[in-house]
Amino acid sequence: MVKGRSPSFNDLGYIMLGKGCRVFVFGMASIMTPVYLAFLGYSAFTIGAFLAVMIGGNIVSNITLLWFEHHIGRKVSLLLFSSLMLLAGVLLFLTTDLYVMTIAFFISNMSTTGTEAGPFQSIETGVLPRIVSVGKRNAAFGYYNLIGYAASSVGAFAASLPAYFGNHLTVFHYMYLLYGLVGFLLIVVYLQLGNVETAQVGANHKNLLNISEKARHNITKLSTLFAIDAFGGGLVSQALLSYWFFFVYGVSLKDLGLIFFIANIITAFSMIGASYIAGRLGNLRTMVFSHIISNLFLILIPLVGTLSGAVSFLFLRQASSQMDVPTRQAFMMSIFDDKERVPANVVTNTSRIISNIFGSPITGELLSLGLVSVPLILAGVTKILYDTLIYQSYRKDYR
Repeated sequence: MVKGRSPSFNDLGYIMLGKGCRVFVFGMASIMTPVYLAFLGYSAFTIGAFLAVMIGGNIVSNITLLWFEHHIGRKVSLLLFSSLMLLAGVLLFLTTDLYVMTIAFFISNMSTTGTEAGPFQSIETGVLPRIVSVGKRNAAFGYYNLIGYAASSVGAFAASLPAYFGNHLTVFHYMYLLYGLVGFLLIVVYLQLGNVETAQVGANHKNLLNISEKARHNITKLSTLFAIDAFGGGLVSQALLSYWFFFVYGVSLKDLGLIFFIANIITAFSMIGASYIAGRLGNLRTMVFSHIISNLFLILIPLVGTLSGAVSFLFLRQASSQMDVPTRQAFMMSIFDDKERVPANVVTNTSRIISNIFGSPITGELLSLGLVSVPLILAGVTKILYDTLIYQSYRKDYR
């Protein structure tokens, strides 16, 4: 929290409201979009390519934020990205043209994971430490992610709505319109934000060149480590996992919505446990140990050989797979100061997204070749490697 500035309940409430609304439609779109594209007749590889386009759009948005945040400000940045959500939703509502859809998915900042690592979160997680006291930061990040995963679970359940109407394409189109309307709602919400800037907007800042050598070193190290984790995560994003169950077991959109509704509810409750455990073990240990357990369960999903077994291991995985998110955010806030946080978030999130982009086409191609177990096993092994490396890198200085 900045000295001399009292916490703003209103700003905190607006950020939490924006998070919930946004991740609701992200959760909905991540389940619905691969199935929608399959109904349009696209192959598994092409669907993976579409998901890569979404990820590419997030990369461009994060880079844009990195270079222009100090010129236009955090608030205007949030309004800009909300406007792009509105435009993307309207375009997807109006047409199935390949090229227009590609543009819409690119500018949408749509998440393939059901959560996010895009520009909204880069800004909001940089703002949160300004508006809550130091002792409440872990709890604030925990509730921020709790709201996100709870909203994502409801969004995942909402994704099953077309199944109740014969999977008619018109229903999908109206759901994309809802996505756009949430973008409009975000514009209204973010217009209410108070002072979330670190300095005068438009000042001659140089972003990464204006931070300490130690901060640049940590940004480089964390970006490399997060890229390893994100490559594994890109192979098994929520969009790809939903498509994996659709492809391997023929699970209907109706059942996919229910499965991922339950999975995300489990994840949401784990956010509360993450803050509690981190208060005793430390952020680093909590994020690493919980992540290793979750990835062992991930590896078992394709090996069990039955739908019921695969769903069971999915639920077990979700009980700890995202406990590293609020603890990682709090861990980063302890490393970087106020002016370094948004650039650090942007760069590390961008590295995650760039690495994440390769997963969708790789998984699509592996599924096309019938190698249905390989993406999940490769993802689990890669993510455990990341856990080992980050723990070895920071265990002497942080808990």
